[in-house]
Amino acid sequence: MILDPAALNAWTSPGPRLPRLKKWLMDEVWTAARLQQSKGTPSEYLKSGEKLVNEQESLLMAAADSYLDELAAAKTDRKSIAGFLGTNKDACVVILDGCSIREIPKMMELSQISHRPVVECGVGFSALPSATEYFVSDRLGFGLPVLGPSQILSNREWKERGIRYYFFQSPNESQHIIDESGPILIWHRFPDLRFMDSTASSAEFYDGIWDTMDLVWQRTVQALPASRSVLVTSDHGYVFFGPGFSDPNLSRDDRPLKGKRFLEFAEGEPLPEEESGLYIDWRRRLAVIKGRYHNRPQAPHPSQSLYRHGGLSLMEVLTPWLLLGPME
Repeated sequence: MILDPAALNAWTSPGPRLPRLKKWLMDEVWTAARLQQSKGTPSEYLKSGEKLVNEQESLLMAAADSYLDELAAAKTDRKSIAGFLGTNKDACVVILDGCSIREIPKMMELSQISHRPVVECGVGFSALPSATEYFVSDRLGFGLPVLGPSQILSNREWKERGIRYYFFQSPNESQHIIDESGPILIWHRFPDLRFMDSTASSAEFYDGIWDTMDLVWQRTVQALPASRSVLVTSDHGYVFFGPGFSDPNLSRDDRPLKGKRFLEFAEGEPLPEEESGLYIDWRRRLAVIKGRYHNRPQAPHPSQSLYRHGGLSLMEVLTPWLLLGPME
């Protein structure tokens, strides 16, 4: 890694770092231009981008790790699904489970094909930890408990909100979305359900994810009423842990987490001591991996997946926030 003195000074100077990091990721790393530089191949785009992010985040972990405090504090950001629907009458929301800011160029391309203008292209945030059930509780904004998206429909409080909810389990699934007044919320388990597969052990796996998004977009965004605005976002991102894309300086800091990327501790159970690679939320009795450390589950047959989430890092916490206008 070649260190640019000007860039090093900018990253390590006092003051907030997250705004600059978001701009760097959106304007320089995960862009259509860099996809073209990668010969239009998603897996090459993934590897080259993750190399840049790993180098930058490893530097920040060593010299200016206060950016992690900014990421942790971002969970109080006002961007929530409830807030959006509260100010956008009859709007629609599509949550692509596990979709990251890497996929924004693809979503922008699909928006153009769908004849939906991009009103806003920004960044949202996962919950902490960056896991689906915690997003439902902390970031949807409806006061729901920690539960999975398939359980939302059966929740008694949800049924009184007047929001039509559609839950998709697989890319091939199709549902008839009725054009009646009131907001619509779609939750699709793509792409996260694919990343949980033990076969997700190479960068080339990402090529299939990229291609499948065409079908998912057709069954969700394009199936929504043409006259509605649509917010496309995600509950969390993920880190790709190919060779050389992890920070080895954090090795073994996850020992108290039993191989997980986060762990809640029962009342009376001792919390782990502060480590350079652990974020501790004392109030919630929660410990979370910080930065880009590729830990592996402690199990007889550990998953070989290189696509992981649940920790506190740029690519896990930052999510797409793409607002599309009605079809033109």
